[in-house]
Amino acid sequence: MKFNLQDWEKLRRKPVAILGAGVSGRGVGALLDRIEWEYETYDEQGRAFGATEARSCSLVVFSPGFTLDHEWLELARSNNLPLVGEVDFGSYFLSNKITAVTGTNGKTSLVKMLEQVWNFSGRKAVAAGNVGLSLCELVARGVEPETEVFLEVSSFQSQSLSNLRPESVLWTNFEDDHLDHHKNLEEYFFAKARLLERVPPKGTWVGRSVLEKAAQVGYVLPAETVTVDRTAQASLGLPADHFLQSYPQQENIAIAKAFCKSRGIDEGSFDRAVLSCAPSAHRLQKVATVGKATFWNDSKATNASAAVAACLNFSGSLFWIGGGRSKGEDSSMLPRLLKPMVNRAFLFGEMGGCLLELFRREGILSDFCASLGEAVKGAYEEVTEATNVLFSPGFASFDGYSNFEERGKSFVDSVFDLKKLASATTQESIN
Repeated sequence: MKFNLQDWEKLRRKPVAILGAGVSGRGVGALLDRIEWEYETYDEQGRAFGATEARSCSLVVFSPGFTLDHEWLELARSNNLPLVGEVDFGSYFLSNKITAVTGTNGKTSLVKMLEQVWNFSGRKAVAAGNVGLSLCELVARGVEPETEVFLEVSSFQSQSLSNLRPESVLWTNFEDDHLDHHKNLEEYFFAKARLLERVPPKGTWVGRSVLEKAAQVGYVLPAETVTVDRTAQASLGLPADHFLQSYPQQENIAIAKAFCKSRGIDEGSFDRAVLSCAPSAHRLQKVATVGKATFWNDSKATNASAAVAACLNFSGSLFWIGGGRSKGEDSSMLPRLLKPMVNRAFLFGEMGGCLLELFRREGILSDFCASLGEAVKGAYEEVTEATNVLFSPGFASFDGYSNFEERGKSFVDSVFDLKKLASATTQESIN
């Protein structure tokens, strides 16, 4: 049953059931507080949503982590309750212009880049969605009518859309991912494609890999879709090690430039705004150099394509630290893709043992490590020449961490613990 805002007064006689107590769920709660609608929050790690709870509410708003066949959503349907996702619910209370950004990799960086370009050019914009600020939280805080919203939308969110109607959609790329949530790659693709059904003519920009996958699965992209190649962006005169020289940042720049041009932003203003961008946290950030080892944090790489793309940014000796929890993807090709770039692999987490066998079969020198900290230490101890040690795990963080941010912090802490130890050892040798 769909949520209809026209039923507002009738529905608010009972509380809303919020499924999920994370960022999205808290955002829904903040919005409901603002409009003075009572609610109860249910979470798999806390209070359960059962038959009694279903009978006591009028509406269910669910967080994106819930699959559409989750037993709690099935229970809501059996009780004929309106079901709506967090993004959809927030959009009912927002009239601002929205540009939705989706893709397997690079979404966060792109919405932040567009926010920067808009504000740099004297226009008002805010980034929301999967960037730490949910759409409901944004609405709860209040946003000026002329402010454009750049909304990061995952497949988890787009698959259930019924109300959100963005003015534009930017779909950067499509790679193998989230097969723990979707039954197969085709379902993952069509979940994202739901966004394209909700955008007006001339409102769609896609990357080359999206065009190719659409042809493969027989999906017809909207008429007048703009396809953008990564090579389409002109050089900004950046040094080779600048974060914007990396993939998928070059892809982001290309699609952002094409989109901004269509919206009347001149190339000079665009270039200056992009040059002022800062890298997203845990996305290919240099942490520290310890002896001959330079450590890089790319904890946000939660799929194989992101890990491979990160490795492409390095030349010379490269050690790779990878592993974590599988999302159902086929990992058999990963060693073959990394072999031309990686000198040695240090593997950890739930996938560590499986990866060790695959990497050794491919002839890549590999070590299994009991923890991320042990991987950092092990990599450092094997360095004999100037070497980049890249933590770009390629898998989800949930085997040992709450999210990729916590995992990235753990990596950074391990590197600085190592740096302190190495410094103390050097001082002792001098004394």
